[in-house]
Amino acid sequence: MSPEGQKVVGFVAATAALLLVVAVFGQRVLGVAAGPENELITQLKRLEQPGTVFDERTRLVGTKVSYQRLSVVVDASGERAVVTGTLDFTGTLGGAVAVGSLGLEKVRFERRDDGWQLVDGPAPRLCAILRALERRRQALQAGSIPDAPGLDVERAELFRRLERRVFTVEAWYIRSEREGVEVAEDFRLSGALPERPVDEKGTRRLSLSEDSRGEFSFPRGLL
Repeated sequence: MSPEGQKVVGFVAATAALLLVVAVFGQRVLGVAAGPENELITQLKRLEQPGTVFDERTRLVGTKVSYQRLSVVVDASGERAVVTGTLDFTGTLGGAVAVGSLGLEKVRFERRDDGWQLVDGPAPRLCAILRALERRRQALQAGSIPDAPGLDVERAELFRRLERRVFTVEAWYIRSEREGVEVAEDFRLSGALPERPVDEKGTRRLSLSEDSRGEFSFPRGLL
């Protein structure tokens, strides 16, 4: 074979090998080549597909999701990273509660043998807020309402006295910022007092604060 022919064969073989690598490893290889920042952002953007499960335990499912204004910080070891940005989320919790949220997220990743993996899920701040809201819902359903500065005492007494109490949440609309979290809750409350039946629907405004562990509570009480 002539030298020119050998060069052509070598070029074709090299091209075929490259195509095989891309076909086998796909976007993972391309992501590494582009750097961890692009790889991590791409991984989050894939979650914007309708029907993505954001939390298996609570069945938090997104129907319209958008990560925006993303920035990536990789630590000195190159093994851990944090992606900070804004998450615009619409979906459902437990198949029953509508959830709309706009706010800050900090998503942690660790590099493992099979690539970058989420440490505590793709929406840890939203999930922490929803955990606090769900704990509150359970407490109200049980009529277990601790006293707190700013508590609506008259409203709390209604919950405590109510027999055959059923408290359901239809929707939580969340706005979370560094300074705090505001929530509009659409609810329904039914049951019976000794003097009258109760069946009401309404919207209540709630304020949450975040502690040093990233967990949320209600500084002015549950009501």
